[in-house]
Amino acid sequence: MRSGACSAIMARRRVPGRTPRTRAPRVTPADREADGLFQALTMLKLPTGKKPLAIPSGQNLALLLAGLVLGLSLAVRWQRTETVAPTNAGARERAAEAIRQLEREQEQLKGEIAQLRAELTDAQRQAAKNTELLATLSAQLERERERAGLVPLSGPGVVVELDDSTMLAKVSGPEAELYIVHDYHLRDVVNLLWAAGAEAISINSERLVNTTSIYCVGSTIMVNDTRLSPPYVIRAIGDRQQIQPLLENPAFLGQLRDRVKTYGVQFRITWANQVDIPAYSGTFRIRYSHAGELTP
Repeated sequence: MRSGACSAIMARRRVPGRTPRTRAPRVTPADREADGLFQALTMLKLPTGKKPLAIPSGQNLALLLAGLVLGLSLAVRWQRTETVAPTNAGARERAAEAIRQLEREQEQLKGEIAQLRAELTDAQRQAAKNTELLATLSAQLERERERAGLVPLSGPGVVVELDDSTMLAKVSGPEAELYIVHDYHLRDVVNLLWAAGAEAISINSERLVNTTSIYCVGSTIMVNDTRLSPPYVIRAIGDRQQIQPLLENPAFLGQLRDRVKTYGVQFRITWANQVDIPAYSGTFRIRYSHAGELTP
């Protein structure tokens, strides 16, 4: 026999034209235990000559069952608390340890980040110094390249043109040597221009550098081991106020001036606001010298 509290039936709302269905209530373990205790109480018998226990009914029965269910619920809850509490405490301890470990790793990573930032700052400062040094060395290298004749230059200067005499066709034999331009004529003009402060000089398309040689091979003049033919155009970049007094002074280039006057060798001077000097296109054949160390 089940009590009203253990066998309550859930009622559904009636719908016109539809027969309501009744679903059996969910029976919990506590209900089963309460029913067992109730049946055991009804089977109890008193000793001979005694009246059986009066079975409570109605309200008293409901109160009795409610008390039993409450007691059982408290007992089960107490057992669950005893079992779960240590487990929860262990989980909290593990979580706390994991948090502490993460915090330690975070502090370590912060230290590594600070160290890397310091190294980056040092590297940037060193790079800035290297950049400044590189800029200084690049400017110095460019100046040395200009001095070595490895880059083309442009600027104000003078153009000197030398050519054979127009009377050369009328003469022959050894006498013809007096009517042509020789290598020493070119060397005299070039040396005078260097002495007047010329910054760059070329003959025809050949840039003159410190290893340049000007010499004759038969009737041909060689400059930088390149054969040239007249007219010989000498271009020089420099200050006119320094070059002109020397170049037009009769005391200089006397041999050339005599050839001009006597044999008609052509010698012309032209001043220009822009003179273009090509870069040296040859090679530097250095066999015995090498770079040395600077000494104070």
